[in-house]
Formats: sequence, structure tokens, C-alpha cells
Amino acid sequence: MSDTKTIPQKALMVVIALLAVNFIFTGLRYIIDPATVAAEFGMPLLDGLGRSSQIGDLSAFFMSMGIFMLLALKTGERLWFYPTVILLSLTALSRVLAWAFQDAALATTMIVAEVVISGLLLLAANKLSSAKE
Repeated sequence: MSDTKTIPQKALMVVIALLAVNFIFTGLRYIIDPATVAAEFGMPLLDGLGRSSQIGDLSAFFMSMGIFMLLALKTGERLWFYPTVILLSLTALSRVLAWAFQDAALATTMIVAEVVISGLLLLAANKLSSAKE
């Protein structure tokens, strides 16, 4: 693939970049205002060690996904899309398993978003990777 991107490729890059920035922003918000972000995900803000784990794990989860996506866009190396695909796909699968076996609510909206974003990232890995790979 040449360095010249088509309009659909550029549009896909913009969508991926916006999603990446959103993930990073969500991770930062988990550090700055964890109670609000936790509530947006249907969780209370935990106390003690639970709070440390909740803020540390979830801020790292979201910021890592955003960083991986930006690295993929910057370098043109498809490899950087896959960690986020794996994280989102396993999150969606785990939500279904939690519903099936642990009496959790079925988080349909979140699952759909995770699957759709994973699909976009797989499309990006195919359409945006550099020729050097």
C-alpha cells in the first residue's frame, strides 16, 4: 500500500483516532473522577483495596487500548490493532459468560459496542497497514 490514503481509509483513520482519544480520556477520567466514570459503567466506586484495583485496572485498561490504537495509526503496523481487539473481544465474551453463569445483567449495549469496535479495528488492520509488513 502506498503512503497515499483513499478517502475511506482517511475516514476510518479519523474514526479510529476518535475512539482512541475517547478510550484515553475515559482512562484519565477514572483517575480524576472515578465515581462518575464507574457510575457510567453501572458500578459503584469501591472502597479500600477494591478502589485501588478498580481505578488502577480500569484506567490502565482504557488508556492502553487508546495508546495501542494510536500506535497502530502512527506506525502503520497492524500488530498494534490486535491488543485492543483481544481486550475488547474478551471483555464482550466475559460479559456474556457473567450473564450466563454469574447472574449478571446482560450488558447488550456494551457488548455490541465492543464487538463493533473490534470489527472496525480488524478492518483497519487489513486496510490501513503499511506495505512494509
